[in-house]
Amino acid sequence: MASIVIVDDENENLELLKLALGDENPDWVIHTTHNEKECVEYLSECNKNGKPVDLVLTDLVMDSEESGMNVLQLARKIDPLIMSILFTAKEKSLDRYAAFEYGAFDVVEKNIRGKAAVREINIKARAAIQYRKWSQKVNFLQKYFDPRVFAAIDADPKVLEMASRTVTIVFWDIRGFSRLCDSLKAHPTLISGFLREYFEIGAQVIFENDGVLDKFMGDGIMALFGFMDQPKADNKCGVNEAVKTAIELRDRFDKILAKWNEEWKLYVPDKIDIGLGCGIHTGDALVGIVGTSFRDQFTALGPQVNFSARIQGRAKSGQILLSQPAEARARDKFKFTEVDEMSDIKNIPGTFKIFALA
Repeated sequence: MASIVIVDDENENLELLKLALGDENPDWVIHTTHNEKECVEYLSECNKNGKPVDLVLTDLVMDSEESGMNVLQLARKIDPLIMSILFTAKEKSLDRYAAFEYGAFDVVEKNIRGKAAVREINIKARAAIQYRKWSQKVNFLQKYFDPRVFAAIDADPKVLEMASRTVTIVFWDIRGFSRLCDSLKAHPTLISGFLREYFEIGAQVIFENDGVLDKFMGDGIMALFGFMDQPKADNKCGVNEAVKTAIELRDRFDKILAKWNEEWKLYVPDKIDIGLGCGIHTGDALVGIVGTSFRDQFTALGPQVNFSARIQGRAKSGQILLSQPAEARARDKFKFTEVDEMSDIKNIPGTFKIFALA
């Protein structure tokens, strides 16, 4: 269902265009506004409520000859991916190049009362909405995948369909972070600034090693490796890249931690003791896009994901722990020592060896 807003200072034009578009596209939600102020307020409110507008259809000349141009610019500031079409019967007032620079998807230079103009606006509106859907998909996927992986997905989108895959699942979590947050509750920017930098380097290191960023969770990160290696003769399932990522992220985490420690010491009287714990497991999971009408999520599902999270829960500050299937695949490149056993995993009966990166 597409959401449209029409901006025009003449009621006759508003009603005609709304009626015509509604007849041709009964599933569209069409809202009308009379000037740029009304339009911007409506767009802002929709974004605030999590229901952004897909397309703005705006007249060029309303309160001023720049009204339509203002709508284009302000709409793009509210939502960089919003589509806009500018229409006008006053072609002499139109600078087409400026309109495109300000974010117009297209321009209709005909009198709005004409049937031909309405038909053209309808065709271009449909094209704009399809383009927005594509842009949103691209923007969504680029947040989760390294550009090299994204290029492969773009060439074959079917690889994103939910399917059973053997992948390496990695969880990270910051030990002692809740206590630090409590100590700094009067200075939230000192927490948010640190998390922003931590998540930034986390995503960067994951992408550099051909991983997929699954999600951020509080002060935790989940990633998948080996997603694009299906099937592969060596059966490594991305485990070496996962271990390499864990080592690199731990090193970079220690560097930003040292920097932020100097800031935190100005406000925290007791000892600051935090560090990164990591759990790595290779197993079968359902991997792909899980979506609803308003939100998509690329993720892995199943007991093996929970298993990986439980391994991470055993990791001490600075420790990288692996399951037996992950360790067996990585032992030819890295050294490990057996450190623990687990036998209390929900939905996964048995006793499981846990290994630590030496």
